[in-house]
This record gives sequence, structure tokens and C-alpha cells, in this order.
Amino acid sequence: MASAAVESFVIKQLDLLELERSAEVEERRSWQENVSLKELQSRGVCLLKLQVSSQRTGLYGRLLVTFEPRRCASAAVLPSNSFTSGDIVGLYDEDSQLATGVLTRITQKLVTVALDASHDFQLSLDRERSYRLLKLANDVTYKRLKKALTTLQKYHSGPASALIEVLFGASAPSPASDIPPLTFYNTALDASQKEAVLFALSQKELAIIHGPPGTGKTTTVVEIILQAVKQGSKVLCCAPSNVAVDNLVERLARWKQRIVRLGHPARLLESIQQHSLDAVLARSDGAQVVADIRRDIDQVLGKTKKTQDKREKSHFRDEIKLLRKELKEREEAAMLESLTAARVVLATNAGASSDGPLKLLPDGHFDVVVIDECAQALEASCWVPLLKARKCILAGDHKQLPPTIISHKAALAGLALSLMERLVEERGAGVLRMLTVQYRMHRAIAQWASEALYHGRLTAHASVAGHLLRDLPGVAATEETGIPLLLVDTAGCGLFELEEEDEQSKGNPGEVRLVGLHVQALVDAGVPAGDVAVITPYNLQVDLLRQSLAQRHPELEIKSVDGFQGREKEAVILSFVRSNRKGEVGFLAEDRRINVAVTRARRHVAVVCDSRTVSNHAFLKTLVAYFAEHGESPPAPHTQRPPSGCRAARTSWT
Repeated sequence: MASAAVESFVIKQLDLLELERSAEVEERRSWQENVSLKELQSRGVCLLKLQVSSQRTGLYGRLLVTFEPRRCASAAVLPSNSFTSGDIVGLYDEDSQLATGVLTRITQKLVTVALDASHDFQLSLDRERSYRLLKLANDVTYKRLKKALTTLQKYHSGPASALIEVLFGASAPSPASDIPPLTFYNTALDASQKEAVLFALSQKELAIIHGPPGTGKTTTVVEIILQAVKQGSKVLCCAPSNVAVDNLVERLARWKQRIVRLGHPARLLESIQQHSLDAVLARSDGAQVVADIRRDIDQVLGKTKKTQDKREKSHFRDEIKLLRKELKEREEAAMLESLTAARVVLATNAGASSDGPLKLLPDGHFDVVVIDECAQALEASCWVPLLKARKCILAGDHKQLPPTIISHKAALAGLALSLMERLVEERGAGVLRMLTVQYRMHRAIAQWASEALYHGRLTAHASVAGHLLRDLPGVAATEETGIPLLLVDTAGCGLFELEEEDEQSKGNPGEVRLVGLHVQALVDAGVPAGDVAVITPYNLQVDLLRQSLAQRHPELEIKSVDGFQGREKEAVILSFVRSNRKGEVGFLAEDRRINVAVTRARRHVAVVCDSRTVSNHAFLKTLVAYFAEHGESPPAPHTQRPPSGCRAARTSWT
């Protein structure tokens, strides 16, 4: 019998998921009926005017098609979009939908989709024709989340019983186990990372690793997994996105662990592919027998098509039925053998569902579930893997972006609250260890984040504390390369945002020009364009920036804040866009979005903004004040004489 807390949680989550699903279906329906293809592209969910760049048969018969923007398009880069590896997409020509596939890779210039080519249908794509991709709703994920919640609701006894009680506050975590002295695989771990590893291993039900930007969270998670395996544990390791899972696969593969990756690997790297379940099965002892049975089925299917005799057809159908039964048994036996032999099984949260290969394993097979990037995951998705073990280790940063939610109503009602954030609020410091040394940012950048969001506990490692752009090989010492913080304040300069009633997103051409000038100054000083990122919260501004800068600086990365989480660059230029007489800041008011934007930088951050507008929000006001106090604030350049109110203060960083 589920506790009252579990019962109310499940009922509420199911309602909120239904709201979210309805919002997604309604959004897709309105797209089909009311929204032009151009508008869909501006919203980031459609890519138009694509041509085939290459196509090949990928692993296991999947047709991999790579598309690029048509050469007649204004720029040879893809527009700003919300596509990510693992998305279900529809492929269309000018007339109709041709196929459905899984997006496996996307860059600024190319997008690759894996299409399942069936026996009797080969998709024929013409390199001269124009195609489009549309993001589709993914029913499978919703069904898996609902199934996990109803399983949680009915959970009586099993490996996760004690864990469920702890996660819903019915009981306190058990006293920690004594851990014998460890020999660390990674000898470069700092004190806070070592403490986090020891803490995670000693807890019996729950451990949370809080990893602020640049603190080596994934490095710490990998060490925890290696130590758990060394102690004899079987580990199920998950994350909300394919890219995050593949990152863990890459890291663990370096340590020659027996690992299996379930699902569709997002990156087309051999180091990832060879650990996928399909590849492991292809190398197994029974692989040849399975291949022979498949060939036999194909041959009998061929005979069935040729004969007109009803008795023969019936005989062949019976033969195929028996062959398919044998094929299923042999494939499942090979899967079970591969999964049992693996010390670590990796999947996305939803990919760890019991309607997949994991159904073959007995209850209690796994000792520990590790969920990385937990703060970016819907809590419901975490319950897919959590019910499979007696202990969980959650890692992430609830001070960065939360899960993406379409339904504003569902988000406000609690769907955007991650499991990690909920447990930190309910359980406090007793279940958590924070990593406190960051290895990315100059101390001036890190100090802002530390004071604003991490209670002053974040410090810069000596190797990065004073590093500047001018310290990079081939970079000249200039005014721009010798400072970590730059504020380009457009207040009073008349560089207002675009005011278009029907425009979903926001743009600011004046800020585009200022960003372009600063990019040019850095490149002229010898900073490679590939070491610079331009980040802005708005898709329209991303497009305006790309139109202005992509051809001149093809290596320059220009993305939305949400598209850059988990990444870093030597220099980051932020365009905040909002500049209006009403002082409206829109979704700039999300503190965590600003945290992600600023903390992508290693040596230099330039903020281009209208301080009068953005200072109407308290958190943004502290950011502007910090940059004004600790950074450079030169006059904003103008093509005309600046208005008298245009700021031109200058202070040196100390």
C-alpha cells in the first residue's frame, strides 16, 4: 500500500504530465493548422530549405542522412533551433511527410537523422530537392513516465522499498556505512571531490552531489561509479539526455570497464557505438546463429511472395512463425548474457524502462542507480530507473536551468521542480555534498556566481584564478584581452529592442552591431573565433547575430542560453537584448538562465545590455552592479553622436 505522500505525489504528477502532454499536442496541432513554416522555423521547431549532404547505411541497417542548408539560402548555417540529439523528427518534402526518424547529431551547419529502412521500402532522396524537418511529439516517453508513476503507486515490496520511504520523507536515511580507505582511480581529485566520493559510497539510500559550473561533477560521478564497481556493485547509470549519457560512456570507456549503452547513441563516435547493446550483441557468441535465422526468415518470406498455392503459403507462414519465435528466444538470451556481464549499464532516464531490454533482468539486479544532470530531469522520469535499486546517487546543479516545460500552468504547479531540488529543499545539507573548487573561470567571473548563487563557497583553482585571454598562445596583450569582465552599457544610447507585435521572440540590431565590434576586436588580437561564444536568451537575436557574423567568422559559435548549458569557451559575449521604455525584462528574469550564461566563460565575459531596462529586475541589477564595480565599462560605440544620457563610465578590475 502506497503512503499518503506517494499517493498524492503520483496523482498530482499524472495530472501535470497530462497538462504537459495536452500542451504539446495542442502546440503541434496549432502548428499544423495556423502557423506558417517560416514561423515554425523562427520558433526553433522546424528546419526549412534543407538539401541532402550525404547518406549512408549506419549501424544495424539504419539509414543515416545528413542535411545542410540549401546553397541558395542566405547563409550556409542552420537557423537557431531547439533540436537536440534523440529528438523524434518528421522528414518532409514540399508535398508530404516521407519518413520519421531520430536526430543523431546537429551542428551549426549540418543535421543528421537516422531513418529505419524497412525490407520492402527504401527511401529515395534526391540531392537536388528541398526538404524540411519538423520536431514531433514523443508518445513513447510519456507512456513510460506514466507507467513508472503507476508502478511507484502500487509498489509493495522490492529492492527500492527503503529508498522510496527516504525520498518521500517516511523515514530518515540509514546511518552511513564505514568505508575502508580508498585508492582513487583519478589521483588529481581535490578535497571536496574526494569527500563527495566517500559520502556517496557510504550512504545506504541517498546521496546528492551538487556540482556548480566547472567543478568537475562528471569527473566525480565517474570516480563514484568506478569505486562502486570495485566494491562489487552493479550500477545503472542514467541522465535525462542522450548527450549526457554518451559523455559518461566516453569517460567510463577510458577505464576499460564492462559497460553497455542502451538506446540510440547520440554521437557518431566509434568509442560510443562499440558499447551500444546492438554492437555488443553483434560481437557475442550467438551473433552468427541470429544472423543465420534472420537470413532464413528472409528466404522463406521470398518464397511466400513467389508461390500462389494456398497450402504452401500456409506452410511458409507457420515456418516463419517458428523461426521468429526461435529468433526472439536467441536474441533475448544473448541480451540477457550481455546485460548480466556488464558492470555498468547506461541509458537515458526514459530508456531505462522495463518495456525495453532491462525487463530481462531479475528484480534487484542493480545495487545502485546513478542519475547525472538530475536537476535538468522531470522527477517522473527519474522514477523509471529509481525503482530498480535500493540506493540512488543524484548529481547536478539545481542553480542552473530546470527541466524544459511547455505548459506554463504545469510548470507553475510543480512539474518544473526536479527531484534534486525537491530533496535539497526537504532534506537539506545532510544528504548533500557540494563541490567547491572550480577549474574553468577566472576568479572575477567565479566570484560573481559564488556570491550570487552558491553562498560564497565557490573558489577558483590556482590554475585558472588569474588566467586571461592574453595568456593564450598567439594572443596579443590588448585592452580587451587583458580583462576578465567587460560591461558594454547601452543605457541612454537609443539602441532599443525590435517592437513587433506578432513576434514571439525578441531582437536588438543595435546590440548585434556592438557584439560584432567586440568579436572583431578579440579576433584581431589573435583570439581564434572558435574560442569565442556569443550567447543570447532569444532565438530571434541568435538569427540576427548569425546573419551578421557567421560568414565573416564561420568558427564563431552563436547559440541561445538553453542550447549552451554544459559547455564552455575561452570568451563569452552575452547580448541581453531587452531595451525598452517600460523596463520589461521578460524571461531574462530567470536567475538560473543568467547563471548558465555567465559561467560558460573561462577567461573573459562581455555583457552587452541596457542597464536601465535590465536593472528593473533585482538579480540582474546585482549582475550589472558587479560588472560595473569589478570590470571595464567603456562607452558604447556609435555610428552617430550618442545621446547625452549614454553612459561612458570606465573602471578597472581589481
